[in-house]
Amino acid sequence: MSYQTNRNWYYYLNGRDLQLYQLSNYGNVSTVAGKRVRLPEEPYGNFLVYPDEDITNGLRIEYTHLGEPFVSEAMEDTNVKASGTDISFSTTTITGIGTNDGFAALDKVRIIGSASNDGDYTSVAGGSGTTLVFAASTFTAESAGESITVYQIPKAVTTASADESSHVNLNRMLSLAVVDYLQAKVAELSGNLPLKDYHMRDFWKKVGDNDSNKRKIAMSFSMSPFAIR
Repeated sequence: MSYQTNRNWYYYLNGRDLQLYQLSNYGNVSTVAGKRVRLPEEPYGNFLVYPDEDITNGLRIEYTHLGEPFVSEAMEDTNVKASGTDISFSTTTITGIGTNDGFAALDKVRIIGSASNDGDYTSVAGGSGTTLVFAASTFTAESAGESITVYQIPKAVTTASADESSHVNLNRMLSLAVVDYLQAKVAELSGNLPLKDYHMRDFWKKVGDNDSNKRKIAMSFSMSPFAIR
């Protein structure tokens, strides 16, 4: 069973392929008489290995959806989450989460782990302290028992209805980078090229800062002199 996936799992983009790796701190191991052991001549330390378990329900990848350029709340503000085996569903409510956990009316939530109700939904009322209310016939009735997670996600705003209260569907660092980019374009249109270069430097600095905040790992692979190049 996986644990601390944010620390022990890594991905590598190779063209259109997403390659998944797992960090092993046991070094290279061999199977001897049905038991996994590390032989004395085998190297040891931290290695990236192919995952040693099946992903039965698929792999979930989160990213910014370009089809939803604006959201009603900043991404950093949509951090409400609840999970457990005491969450149940009627056709219109989720019981086991609610205003006590920080959820509110009109929140958009994502459900994971339910036998029948996984997906994205928007609440219509906060209900009581442990109940969130949705439109009629939203869910399939389901008793508590499954290990279910419900968390808030950004709610999209159509481009036509976006206003000063809306947010770009990016984190705050990239949102600030967008401001620098727009300022650079305004300066370019006015013919002020030094000011345009100034804002573009700030733009790329913020993009670089955002990228450096991601957890990454440098990967290299040895190549045999007889390998196909």
